[in-house]
Amino acid sequence: MSENAAAYPMPRSGPPTTPPPDALIEAGRLAALGELVRGFVHEINNPLFGILGLVELLLAEIEPGTKEHERLTLVQQSGLEIKRITQTLLGFARAEPEEAGAVALQEIAQTAVELVRCTSARKTIELRERYPSEPLLVDGSAPRLSQVILSLLLNAQQALPAGGTVTVQLERDGDWALARVTDTGGGIDPDTRNDMFEPFSTTKANGSGLGLAASLEIARAHGGDLIALSSVGAGASLVLRLPVAEAAE
Repeated sequence: MSENAAAYPMPRSGPPTTPPPDALIEAGRLAALGELVRGFVHEINNPLFGILGLVELLLAEIEPGTKEHERLTLVQQSGLEIKRITQTLLGFARAEPEEAGAVALQEIAQTAVELVRCTSARKTIELRERYPSEPLLVDGSAPRLSQVILSLLLNAQQALPAGGTVTVQLERDGDWALARVTDTGGGIDPDTRNDMFEPFSTTKANGSGLGLAASLEIARAHGGDLIALSSVGAGASLVLRLPVAEAAE
């Protein structure tokens, strides 16, 4: 790391305190948002399943290899992609605890990357993925860990208003699995870096300041942590560090 680069440790947990009223209000708002997402997915899936069913019937009646069959196949593939996206959103919106187990970090990262791919293209942001050839296994909840990487990706996007490159890199470091999200932005402002993981800390006009704070709590719940690395004027990296699953040791 260069002389200007710095690793900013997580804030230490203090004694238990009563959540401030604003925190309770925000928690209620997030719960309501989750309910809204579940209803939204339901409303999309109802007509979507009808469309997919009709397309399947038409495909059975049309000769394979014809232009009509090819076009209907494209419609079917697009419908299945919408279904996959809505199921991913539904996983993030579930209020109940997710079943934990050994999961491949590659699959978790790919799920998060797919959710931001369209917005990245609109913002002229190039997404790069660098994954090890062997599965990098960690113990935990796949939807919750995808939520963390999604938050890191969104944070990186917001650091690139004029476009740039975001790289998602996975690697193993001893007994730890690392998921590193790096952007080519201007780096982390020294005035904000010390409390960037604190709840409601944000420099964005429309930000809630909860994304990184929630991500830190999820990382800790999985026995890991979040680390910020930054070189002034040379971008930033946010690193999710998790214990490697026992099955992979």
